[in-house]
Order: sequence, then structure tokens, then C-alpha cells
Amino acid sequence: MMQPFQRTAAVFDIDDSLLDGNAGTIFTWFLYSNREMAPTVRSQVPRALYEYARKRLGESDMVALGSRCQQGIRADRLRDLARRCFDRHIKKRVTQQGLRTVRRHLLMGHMVLVASGSPQFIIDELGRFLHAHEAVGTRAVIKEGVSTDELVSPIVFREGKRERVKEVLARHGIDVGRCYLYSDSVADTPLFEEVGHPIVVNPKPAFRSEAVRRGWEVVEWKGRWKTEGTEEQLGEEWLSWEG
Repeated sequence: MMQPFQRTAAVFDIDDSLLDGNAGTIFTWFLYSNREMAPTVRSQVPRALYEYARKRLGESDMVALGSRCQQGIRADRLRDLARRCFDRHIKKRVTQQGLRTVRRHLLMGHMVLVASGSPQFIIDELGRFLHAHEAVGTRAVIKEGVSTDELVSPIVFREGKRERVKEVLARHGIDVGRCYLYSDSVADTPLFEEVGHPIVVNPKPAFRSEAVRRGWEVVEWKGRWKTEGTEEQLGEEWLSWEG
């Protein structure tokens, strides 16, 4: 009997690797600019961005902020907004090589898992578009159909991301040592150290040096699929694959 997914998974980070940009930042900006946020939350955003730019807030603070910005909005409304934001602003930013790599793993019968600190609603949209089997994002607690400022622990960052990814893999009976990981982020080092196939995408110079020192593969994913004159061709490839 054939094992599901051949007991192998490919884990894809999203921001600045599979995507040219940051899904959570774009979604937060979308909610902000469309005045969907609660006024008390909306007023905190510029200050937080200012503090982050001056390194007084860290990446984990921004990951938490992205999901907390949704408080007071109904979950069904957030799903609808995430779909609109994805279609208008995020889909075109998927990198061509990232899309091809996802497709290659799907054709090889591997489980494809996308994992990001960005809010779950926007990561769900990306997962759907890529035909991923699992999508892991940072989730806010939903009470009576409304998003709250309380986050489901752990947030998907550093060790928290490793923990959440390993939970999903365990549920599918997949050993992390057989998995591929594609990410640009030094914050994913805890997970890079456990996977069997670490692939560092678009790393900044310091992380590139570290990756080379550790013998991890380094790749560059630059062109967006929407701007490379390949949209129609890739669309046909997806259709032929799905059919």
C-alpha cells in the first residue's frame, strides 16, 4: 500500500521567499486603508510601524500585531476581505520559481505545507491558490464569530513556528527529517536545523554566509509570475495538472 505523501513534505515560508513582499503587512495595510479596523486599533498602527522601523519593536511583536489588528471584525467578514486583498494585491506577487517549486512537489506526491507568521485568513487564501494541503498562520481567538485581541499560542515565529509545523507533520505521520524547507528567514533556523533538506531562499548577506557555512542550499527566487509574461502559460499548466 502506498503511503500518503510518500512520508515527505515540503514546507514553504511565505514572506520575501514564495512571495515578493510580506502577506501580513499587505493585509494589515489593506484593512487599515479600507477603514475596516476598529478605530482604537487603527490609531495604534502608525506608531507601531514607527517603533518597528527604529528597532524598538521586534519581528515577533509585528507578527502579533498583524493578527491583533483584526479584533472586533467578524470572522466571515475577515475571510471575505482576505479573499479581496489576495486577489488584488498578493496573488500577483507570488514568485515564478516559488510557484514552479510548489507544483514540482505536488507532482512528486509530497505534502505541501505553507507556514507564516502572517494572519491565518490571508495564509488560507495563499494555500488555496497554491493547492497546498495545509496552511499554518498566526490565529486570533474567535469568540461569537468575532476576532479578538487574544492569539492562539504559540504564534508562528521561531520556535513557535517549528512547533506548529511539527504538529501538522506528526498528524500526517511525517518525520521532519524527511522534509524540505524553503525560507529566507534567519528566524526559521530552529526548523532549518531539523529538516532533511534545508533550502535558503533570497537570504540577506549575513544569513547567506551562515547557510553556506552550514552547507545548506541557497537559491534565488526573484521574478513574479504575473510580470514575467508567463501568467497564461502557468495557468494552462495548472489546468492540465488539475485535469
